[in-house]
Parts: sequence; C-alpha cells; structure tokens
Amino acid sequence: MTTHGKEVLSFGPFRLTASERLLTKDGVPVDLGARAYEILTALVSTPNEVISKKDLLSLVWPNVTVEEGSLRGQMASLRKMLGDGKDGARYITTVAGRGYCFVAPVSRSLGEPEAASAAAESFRNANLPVRPAGLIDREDDLQRVAAQLEVARFVTVVGLGGVGKTTLATALGHHLIEAFGGAVLFVDLSMLSDSRLVTSTVASMLGLSVRSDDATPNLIAYLRDKRVLLILDTCEHLIESVATFASCVFRETPQVHILATSREALQVDGEQIYRLEPLACPPDDAMPTGGRQLRDRSQLRSCSSNAQRRAAPGWISTMQTRQSWSVSAGSWTAWHWP
Repeated sequence: MTTHGKEVLSFGPFRLTASERLLTKDGVPVDLGARAYEILTALVSTPNEVISKKDLLSLVWPNVTVEEGSLRGQMASLRKMLGDGKDGARYITTVAGRGYCFVAPVSRSLGEPEAASAAAESFRNANLPVRPAGLIDREDDLQRVAAQLEVARFVTVVGLGGVGKTTLATALGHHLIEAFGGAVLFVDLSMLSDSRLVTSTVASMLGLSVRSDDATPNLIAYLRDKRVLLILDTCEHLIESVATFASCVFRETPQVHILATSREALQVDGEQIYRLEPLACPPDDAMPTGGRQLRDRSQLRSCSSNAQRRAAPGWISTMQTRQSWSVSAGSWTAWHWP
C-alpha cells in the first residue's frame, strides 16, 4: 500500500508524491490533514482494489481504538477536497459491507523529469520585464554575476540608487532564461510597503493559495524539487523580511537560485555580494547627440577663451572648463571657471 522513492501517482488534475507527503492540484499544493493523507495514499497506491474499513482504521489510527464514524468523517472530507462527484469526476467508491475502493485511472512516473517540465510550463515567459535595449559597459558585470550565481546560487547585487541594478537583473533574467528552461520569476518589491506580505506576494505570483498568515511552508513545498531563478528586485526597504525569506528558500530548496537587488546586503548565510559601481564614463556612441553638441561647443568656447588669455599680457595657464557625464540625467554638463 506504499509507494517508493520519488514515484509520483497522477490522477485527474492531482499528483501525489508519497515520499514527500505532497499532494498538488494543477501544480498547486493542497492542504490535507495527516489522516486524510494516509487514507488517500493507501487508496491511490492500490487502485481498483477494495481496502476494508478495518485495514484503514489500523493504518490511520494504529494502536488506537476508534469508531467507524471517524473514518466516515475523514472520507467525507477527502471526497469533498477531491471534488468527488462534481462534473462527473469519480475517485472513491464505497463497497457495501467491505470497505472503500479508488476507481479513477492512476498513472505512475518518476518525479524529477516531470517536475522540471512542470516548472518550465508554469514559469515560461511569465513576468520578466522587457529585455533592456542595450547594456552600456555592463556586459562584464552581466557575465560575472551569471557565473557567480551558477556556482553560489544566491547573489545580491548591491549599489547606489539609480546605478542600474534592476536593469542588470532584468538582463540577467533574459540571459539565463534558457538555462533555467523558462523557469524565471521576477518579483518587483518596489511598491510593496508591508514587510509581512513578502512571502505571500511571491506565493500569489506562483498561483499558490494562501490559507494562513505564513505562506512559507506551501511555497517551500512547491519549489523544493524545481530548478528556478527567483529574482527579488528592490529589497532595501523590506530588508529583514526579505532576508528571512531568501535564507529559508536558499536553505530548503537546493535547486532554486536567488538573485536579489538592494542598496544594502541582506547579510544572511550563503549570500554572495556583487557590488555594482557607477559607470566612470560613457562611450562616445552612447552619448546623446545633444550631449555631444554641448561638449563640442564647450570645447570650442574653452579653446577660444584660452587663445584670448594666451594673447593677453601676464597670462597664466589654468583649467578653463571641466566636463562630466551625468548618468541619471543622460546628458553632458559643463562647469566653467573664470
């Protein structure tokens, strides 16, 4: 009456992984009490065979004397959860005077390949922002973070506001989407103000039902056997909650890779920090036309001023013009000293 290893029993929209005590419906974990789970496992493991009430009572309540009414109550709850009888679905029948029998078709498979396939289907092109048109002098950063992420599984890109952390994370998501079979989830935390909602926000994005204040157990159960890239963007205002959540996911789900962006590190075990520095100077071809014209005009004014000063008596060589590139404004700015 038991299954072995990572065997998965599938029936209708349900998948039962006995080794993990996990039941899912359309990929979403189902809340199931311990006794109802034992009953379901026994029935699904031996489809089309009658299991007596006595055997079920001894299996579910070992060494305890209980009335058949307890078994009937658990069976009624189980049938309701399965939707037995709705839209023609039939799972469990009562055999008068004998016991119960699972009558729906059951298929057996190994869990790992199907779980990977399910992850790809669930996540493929789910919610990544549009791929950045181009990364200006960030190609090296992209390659370094990708390599670090593959080895360490948990990387936080840390940098000043507006330095390009989100752009880099988005580009990385697109860069690695094939490596993860489409299983990339981008979680934008910038608009979330309540730190208590971090876990439930991620769970809801995965379509998981949240029936308690803490969605972590369901989320961990769902992610445990999946290879996923989880991007947590803009974490600094929720740092403690995100740190607790990310640490738990990293520890409990060995195939999930976490990429976070923040103005400060999460400071938890396993986290690797990649500091994204501001661009020192933009390449010529990245400068807006207006910026190049302003630069050229400034240089001409500076040359003209220098020539006039050199022609004047008592001329002393000084710096006439300084120019700098403003990344946030996207334009050239010139300062002049008389």
